Amino acid sequence: VEIKLPLKDPEEARKKIKKLGANLIGAEKQIDIYYNAPHRNLADTDEALRIRFGKDASLTYKGPKLDKTSKTREEIVVSIADADQTGAILKLLGFDEVAKITKHRETYQLDNFTLTIDYLIDLGTFMEIETAVPDGEDYRSAQDRVFDLLYLLGLRKEDTLRESYLELILNR
Repeated sequence: VEIKLPLKDPEEARKKIKKLGANLIGAEKQIDIYYNAPHRNLADTDEALRIRFGKDASLTYKGPKLDKTSKTREEIVVSIADADQTGAILKLLGFDEVAKITKHRETYQLDNFTLTIDYLIDLGTFMEIETAVPDGEDYRSAQDRVFDLLYLLGLRKEDTLRESYLELILNR
């Protein structure tokens, strides 16, 4: 389960995150390259395929969003040893590069939650809150816990966005 919202005051958000006992576990620059498939338009099906360059390179598939209130979706992530070569394979298979998104990400851990503060040059600063859904649990219970944490941080559900960074960049 994942939610995202723009941050008006990132420093205040950092203070509140730390006050709740979250630990900063890393900060890095990430570059995401998004692709479209030759056999269907992933934007039309609300799917995404990306290669992430950063401390740990990965290939990620994201399925369609599951509800109208969050960014929750099936997500399959595979670690890759060589992001450049993986991108070359995708291009040879007919996948087109759609966008390149660069961000600076701070990652915090609080119990079963991962909180990130992302800065994107052309979009601003955002917070994401994410938690895994235990096997056999309905995702809505995990979603309720994510929104409870959002309120503890003094933030509002009404300010959350369902759009991905890719959608925000392509639609600006």
